[in-house]
Amino acid sequence: MEEVKNISFPYNRDKAIQAVLWLLCRHGGTLNKLKLVKLLFLADKEHLIRYGRPIVGGQYYAMPHGPASSQLLDHINEAAHRGSCPFVLEDNLVLSQTPADKGELSESDIKILDAINQRYGKVHWWTLRNLTHLLAEYIKNWRRKQEGSKRHPIPYEDLFNHKRDKAILDVIHDDKEAWAGLK
Repeated sequence: MEEVKNISFPYNRDKAIQAVLWLLCRHGGTLNKLKLVKLLFLADKEHLIRYGRPIVGGQYYAMPHGPASSQLLDHINEAAHRGSCPFVLEDNLVLSQTPADKGELSESDIKILDAINQRYGKVHWWTLRNLTHLLAEYIKNWRRKQEGSKRHPIPYEDLFNHKRDKAILDVIHDDKEAWAGLK
């Protein structure tokens, strides 16, 4: 059987919308874009390590302001064009236009979103940005970026920084191999 080298998870637009709205609801309907992206990165990482899958998914990158999902960032930036999402972007603030609906979110998604929001929700956006610059996966991949590049991919495997987290990574690899064998 062919060895699976890199794990990946597709970006889930519907869950991303619900996760964004869920966090916006907890912050009075408004959040700084950078803070929102960081909260969702931290939630995705925590959910991946605990449950073997991220909440939102997609490709993460080490970027000048820290790690971020490229698709999520694009999605939020598209909201500036009003009407494309149930939230809008004005200046650097993401504003909810509809109430949160957790229909797409699982119990574990909500549990982790709540935990991350409780831990980091009151942290100033710039402080949160600086905290994500200290993450091992960010440092490792920021150093790898090409000269002149503004970003470098962060493999999902790099999110597993502790020995205790490696067991779930092995389960994810085994699961991906099993699915590949069924094709």
